[in-house]
Amino acid sequence: MSDSDVKKLRAFLREEIKPLKEELEIIKHKVGLVSSQQTVDSLRIEKIKDQVSVMNEKLDSHTESLVKIEAILEGYADMYKVNKEDNQRLKQRVERIENQLAITPQG
Repeated sequence: MSDSDVKKLRAFLREEIKPLKEELEIIKHKVGLVSSQQTVDSLRIEKIKDQVSVMNEKLDSHTESLVKIEAILEGYADMYKVNKEDNQRLKQRVERIENQLAITPQG
């Protein structure tokens, strides 16, 4: 192969490769954009994870408070039942006494 043949071949290859280089540049640019967006998205996800962690901590503290409130309410419910039963027994006793003494309740 002569020098001129090599030069012609090089020129030909340059022309044939030129569109490929242009396509490659476009692809590199698009990959760069995707990579940049991925970085931004990763930062956003990290921020969201931190926020979720804070919310979980708050929920955990509220859970403890709710458990305490539930225990207190259960205690009040039990006391209400006991008082209701005591009131029923007291009412029956008073009615029995009223009946025995022939007292008519007023009001």
